[in-house]
Amino acid sequence: MSNTNSANNLLINALSERKDAGLLRALVDVDQLTDFCSNDYLGLAKDRALAKQISDEFRTWESVQNPETPINGSTGSRLISGNHSYIEAFEKSCAQMHHAEAALLFSSGFEANLGLIASLAQKEHVIFCDKLLHASLIDGLRLAPAERRIFKHNDLKDLIHLLEQYPKETIKWVVVESIYSMDGDIAPLKELVELKSTYNFEIVVDEAHAGGVYGPQGAGLCAELGIQDSIFARVLTFGKAWGNAGAVVLGSEVLRSYLINFARPFIYSTAPSPHHVLSLNTAMDYVAQSDEQRKALYDNIIYFKSLQTSEHWGDGSTAIQTFFVTGNEAVRAKAAKAQAAGFAVKPIVFPTVPKGKERIRITLTAITSRTEMQKLIQTLESNA
Repeated sequence: MSNTNSANNLLINALSERKDAGLLRALVDVDQLTDFCSNDYLGLAKDRALAKQISDEFRTWESVQNPETPINGSTGSRLISGNHSYIEAFEKSCAQMHHAEAALLFSSGFEANLGLIASLAQKEHVIFCDKLLHASLIDGLRLAPAERRIFKHNDLKDLIHLLEQYPKETIKWVVVESIYSMDGDIAPLKELVELKSTYNFEIVVDEAHAGGVYGPQGAGLCAELGIQDSIFARVLTFGKAWGNAGAVVLGSEVLRSYLINFARPFIYSTAPSPHHVLSLNTAMDYVAQSDEQRKALYDNIIYFKSLQTSEHWGDGSTAIQTFFVTGNEAVRAKAAKAQAAGFAVKPIVFPTVPKGKERIRITLTAITSRTEMQKLIQTLESNA
């Protein structure tokens, strides 16, 4: 048997094992279903006026560029040929919007989290991470040489118990998400800041599901709480409320310079294209002015919660809602029933979530129809 056949058989066997375990993933188009699974919290990904403005502003920018300016792609990493004035201008405006000293743009939130965590935490450091961190942060932790300690989800007593095991002079990092993507619950950020000086640690916050939704001009939950200056680094992503893609790490000018020198996903990735960055710049103005959409989202969350009568619902108060159905097969069957009724919802199965905590993850947006909310809840709660 050739090496190629042997390699293919390894892949086939791995896929077969995953299929037999009921864990095989596949790509599915949900465009024809009513959206209850995207992270398009403000509805900007579907906003035709924003799309037109992005196109118009890109054409205006393109019309005044000289023949040597790349217009289709950035041509390389930012440390080689891919750094351009429009990127730095966007970063400065983005930092100002989010009440930060500086911002550094990455092509995705995954790259931003991976590069930030892997480069920050050194061998002599200790990094304390919430048990329910996103996979991008977990992979960054795996690459970091620092000692890793995991504390129970949103459990400050458990965190304190771990912190007390190390001398105060030890360099310590605490990594959390402001809003967690599976349960839609909120980290105790203000309490973390209050503990910071006692135990001598720095805080890193992933604001993926809070950016655009909370805070002045959508600057995030840390900004809403007024604690942004006490946070060492924030990661703000654009693939959710912004309706776009990419992410920035927000922090000091020193942090920005450090990441330019040590964050491998930044150093070795081709810079985002001109169209991407300019579209972010346009979207930024939309997000900043989207108070009406933010209020519509908050109202929809309250309304959706008011309709719930089943004990299967989680208690989250954010745009991420959960309907628990125990067992992988059972939650898949319930999700399939909802999909057949025309709703784009996805089952979240073990081992993505703990056994017994399988659930249908539902996301609400500013443009979610109240009639559709009623129908979805009726569908899920029937024979629950």
